[in-house]
Amino acid sequence: MLNMKKYSKWKIGGGFFLGLVAIFFALFFLRLYAIDGQYSLEIGQPQDSLLAQKANQFLKRDVPFFRQVGFAKAYEKIGWVSDIHADRFKRRDINSGLMFPRRFSDYLPAVFDTLQRQGIDTVIATGDNTNSGDDNYARVLEHITEEKHMRVIWVRGNHDNTKVMGILGVSGSAYYYTDYGQTRIIVLDDVESNGDYQGAIDQPQLDWLKDALKTDKSVIITMHIPLFDGGLASNNIHDFTGSNFPYVGDLLPRYAELENILHASGNVKLVLSGHWHVPWQKTYDGIAYAGQAALTRTGYFAAYGVIDLKNDSIKYSFAK
Repeated sequence: MLNMKKYSKWKIGGGFFLGLVAIFFALFFLRLYAIDGQYSLEIGQPQDSLLAQKANQFLKRDVPFFRQVGFAKAYEKIGWVSDIHADRFKRRDINSGLMFPRRFSDYLPAVFDTLQRQGIDTVIATGDNTNSGDDNYARVLEHITEEKHMRVIWVRGNHDNTKVMGILGVSGSAYYYTDYGQTRIIVLDDVESNGDYQGAIDQPQLDWLKDALKTDKSVIITMHIPLFDGGLASNNIHDFTGSNFPYVGDLLPRYAELENILHASGNVKLVLSGHWHVPWQKTYDGIAYAGQAALTRTGYFAAYGVIDLKNDSIKYSFAK
């Protein structure tokens, strides 16, 4: 004869156990992501779980106690990627080297994972985020960013149109600034509407920049096209290696006023750009200028940089 008392206890205990299993599963394996304001759940890894997301959000809050006791070394370092060229094409052979745009969906998440293991959750992306201005790939970039819980400071490149930048969260003008701890990151838009490959900064933006530079914080300038003559018409551009960059030339006359403004400010530490698809560095008039490799270029697959904001230094590396 069934002992109803024992059965009831077993039923209650079993239900309680199954409830705990469900809660455990939800906390450690379900992840939440958002695209265009619509939220979805999917099964993922424990580090991507809802619990991890909430813990990560809490630790990233601007809470002085956590910074003081060392739980989170906020704002000391920031990541850097460039020229993602997200697209469906398997390969693209251009003057600046052989590209594999389709592989962005492998390399960008790998970079984000690598940076997060270093405690970095904010990244500067210096333009050409998409390869052909396709908004579908802008949505994929936004999806990856949300999925990996990263904050990206997007810069417009000559391959990025207004719609792409809007999807990436940059609406209106593509120049703006954001404060990151004791550093002000100023994003400039030097892409000419006429498609000039060497770019320019118009007067309204220069006037805006003068006001943006009025801060006690250290300043990093980010833009897509470098201020210098890079020998882009040279037949040797396929030979760019980064360690032996063939030609970083003089300041382009069109950027003379911009350079004067940056130098006069006294607080600009670094000027970052992409466009040339290889890493390079140059000191000019007391300011350090640097370029980053294209994420999907042969020889630089999954390239990224880490900027040490305390020492104004850059470490180039590759995600694995």
